[in-house]
Amino acid sequence: MKIIDNNGRLFGKVSVIDVLAVLVVLVLAAALYVKSHQQITGTSVDSQAITYQALAQGLPGYLEENIHVGDMVYDLNYESGGRPLGEITDIQVLPGSQLTAFTDGTYGLAQVEEGVNLLLTIRGEGLVTDRGYSLNRVYDLGVNSARTYCSKYAQFDVTVTHIF
Repeated sequence: MKIIDNNGRLFGKVSVIDVLAVLVVLVLAAALYVKSHQQITGTSVDSQAITYQALAQGLPGYLEENIHVGDMVYDLNYESGGRPLGEITDIQVLPGSQLTAFTDGTYGLAQVEEGVNLLLTIRGEGLVTDRGYSLNRVYDLGVNSARTYCSKYAQFDVTVTHIF
């Protein structure tokens, strides 16, 4: 008696293709079981407070009134896990200036008429590793990174100046 006959059946009773289909389903079921019963180890790392300063340059004067201590800040362009990047803990109002191209082809800071610079101190939660800072475990933070932040009533461009 042959193991596989002329019609492709094992021992003349079951199709080889049916056996392979059953094996694939069993392997997929086993993989799903193993994946659903794995222990998550990524949550064992504790988040810690990260305080950083961000400079918003050349803002119109009216925006100063719309940014407050206690406001939560979000980034419009980068994913932060759906959570805020932190809370504004301090605001320093500085004379308004902005990087400008002069007529002689050079660049420099020029006064902004009726404008302000705001140095925001923001406190968030994240991971501090030897590779850097990560807010909400997914949002990489670095000095000199330019971002677009928003709060409840304002949207503004900032540059991260210090991380404590």
